[in-house]
Amino acid sequence: MKVAFVDISAPDIIRVISVIVGALGAAVFALQLRKSEQPSIADLARSDRFGTVFIAAGALFVGALAIGNAAAAVTQALTPGPTTVYAMELASPKPDATVGAVPGVRSAVSPTLDVTMIDAPPSVTGWLLAGELLPIVLALTMCASAIWLATGLLNGRPFTRRFPLALVFVAAAVMVCGIGSQFAGAVARAEAAIVLREATPQIDPLFVAFSIALDLAPFGWGLLLGLLAGAFQIGTRLQRETELLV
Repeated sequence: MKVAFVDISAPDIIRVISVIVGALGAAVFALQLRKSEQPSIADLARSDRFGTVFIAAGALFVGALAIGNAAAAVTQALTPGPTTVYAMELASPKPDATVGAVPGVRSAVSPTLDVTMIDAPPSVTGWLLAGELLPIVLALTMCASAIWLATGLLNGRPFTRRFPLALVFVAAAVMVCGIGSQFAGAVARAEAAIVLREATPQIDPLFVAFSIALDLAPFGWGLLLGLLAGAFQIGTRLQRETELLV
């Protein structure tokens, strides 16, 4: 039997390993939770118990994939080779003659270009890497919070201090990572524009010095999660007062 692999890079190998490790880890983790003999877990309905264990194991699997993607991104950034900077905004958008010639199209303009640099400096690759890692950090924060909350639910105490704390951490991660990744991408494009401008000083700048289309949705999601954290905090206080009365 002959097995051949073509064009398998180190980042691809890391991702495959993360899938295998994540699947095995999630399976073992789920079995450990299912075998738990705590009375509080036994009090939960069968469907609730299954759903909670499934969510916790799924979060562990996704977390392993996120770690693998982070390691692959770092490996690729440190490996010499071409680097592509996406959606660099042109200083003077160029008309697209091919699309403009299609019947029914009045005009077509290309405002951005994807530029592949042969030897990108660390100022470009570093910010590109930061833009890739921040969403992974968000995913890891959400997975860790899901596992933490699931174990608390399996212990039979849904309204504990861990729930509002986890939601606050996730809310902060959503806002910081969501906005930060957009800013890192904008800085990477600006650094690439500077490098290309220095390489061709005899002609007018091809790309704008800095541009960012800021999406404020992460702020909205963060505020919503913060509101939910406040609601869980109230539930925690009410549960504590009820326990004192009993």
